[in-house]
Amino acid sequence: MHEAKIRLKAISPLFMRGADQGKAEFRSASVKGVMRWWFRALAGNYLASIDELREIEGSFFGSAGGRKSRVLVEVRALSKPSSMYFNGNQNKLDWDSWVKDLYYLFFSIKLLARKNQLKEFYKPGSRFEITIKSHDSKAYKAAMASLWSAVALGGFGFRARRGAGSLWFDGRNEAMEALKLPTALENPDDLKAGIQRAIKLVGNAIGREELPIKPVVDHPTLTENSSAVAVLKEMKDPKLALKEFQRTYQSFRRGRRPTTRNIVFGLPIVKGKLGRVRNDAKKARRASPLLVSVKPFGGSYRVVLVKMRTARFHENSKLDQLADWEALELLDKGFNESVVFGKLDNFK
Repeated sequence: MHEAKIRLKAISPLFMRGADQGKAEFRSASVKGVMRWWFRALAGNYLASIDELREIEGSFFGSAGGRKSRVLVEVRALSKPSSMYFNGNQNKLDWDSWVKDLYYLFFSIKLLARKNQLKEFYKPGSRFEITIKSHDSKAYKAAMASLWSAVALGGFGFRARRGAGSLWFDGRNEAMEALKLPTALENPDDLKAGIQRAIKLVGNAIGREELPIKPVVDHPTLTENSSAVAVLKEMKDPKLALKEFQRTYQSFRRGRRPTTRNIVFGLPIVKGKLGRVRNDAKKARRASPLLVSVKPFGGSYRVVLVKMRTARFHENSKLDQLADWEALELLDKGFNESVVFGKLDNFK
């Protein structure tokens, strides 16, 4: 049995719930779902066919067809959740000023809380433990690479694509570092090395050694020719780092630009001058291809931006034609960022 215990600490608030929609719960199914998403993104370096990708994913993590998972993911919250309300008063939200200060990035969190649909959350500094077990060494390594990518490049729970649920390793983890996946980042080069290592581990797990030049496909992939990973400037506080990103991001979204160009940041869009595509944009669903998180680098923090381009933005042809991928490249001109993987030219 291959087994690893990974302890994590919340850098930003984590909003995750289970069967009881009002209570916070750090859920195994949710964590495993995020791991599967990152596995597909990593394996996209080697597989262009979504059918082949799903087949291999199912062989490792299980599938609805009856195949059992070769990877067991157990989770445990080591910290208790906190109330989202001040002294139990549902008319007074209490979130240590995170949602107040990040009103644009976390807007839907506030809406859920106001509707009494989200009552608890895990504060920054909360600790969690994830245990990965497998009898299969290839499945184990693929799962570890996927979990590392989820922690290093993204987040968990609600608004994870806009900075919420950013976690990091609670001290160095021997099991991760034995696979040459860094659990402490001193500079952007460490993040680059970790991404390249995670891609290689997944390639080895699925029996692919070479990195072919893959076409841009319809599903998100973390490849050199379809994505860009960048880090923003160092700041002493994670909330201030996200707040600084929010300022530029909000200004860009509300600037003198056609509202339709903002379709590329995700759907639905319910406001703005959308013309004949208004109803389509209100009903359609498409997760944003821009992932925002905040991670510790040495003694400071940096916002990490991950952008993934797909061949088609949406199956609705009208929305697909309006999606302007260049917006993701233009957005970065407002930041003093360093690209560590991929390139911004992918979005021109």
